[in-house]
Parts: sequence; C-alpha cells; structure tokens
Amino acid sequence: MGKLALLIGVSEYQPGLNPLPCAVKDVEAMRRVLTHPEIGNFAEGDITALKNPQRQEMEDAIYNLFAHRQKEDLLLFYFSGHGIKDDYGRLYLSVNLK
Repeated sequence: MGKLALLIGVSEYQPGLNPLPCAVKDVEAMRRVLTHPEIGNFAEGDITALKNPQRQEMEDAIYNLFAHRQKEDLLLFYFSGHGIKDDYGRLYLSVNLK
C-alpha cells in the first residue's frame, strides 16, 4: 500500500486576485502534521510540496499523484489558494501566472 501526499500552496497572483501570503505557510503546517508520528505518520519522502508552482508543474504533480495507483493506496491532495468558478459553477484551482 502506498501512502502519498501532494501539498500545493499558491500565494502570489497577478492583479485581479488578492495575494494569499498564508497559503505557502499552510503547506508547511500540513507537512508538519502529516510527518508527525502520532498524527499523519507519512514519510518525508512520500510528501510533495509545491509553493507557487506554474500551471504545468501543478498539473503534472496532480497527474502523478493519481496515476498508476492501487485501490489500497492512501492519497492526499491538499490545495491552499484561490478557486475560481465558471458560469456553469465548475471550480478551477487558480495558479500563479507571473
């Protein structure tokens, strides 16, 4: 059984979306919780943390988290940042476009 986590924090945005300075701090806080032996008990090497990634880097990391997994695997995806809804109510994760 695999036990993997992907933590993404986006705090820097172009004008139009307010910066979220705590988003990258959230990633570090979540990492501490997950690696704590009495809470998450994740191995440090089983956690990928991305801070202010570009779109392609984020897409690749999400794909890799879920690709080729078994039903027994434990996967955790955590995102701290803005979400944007389109006219149909679909939610999109917003990334740093700088």
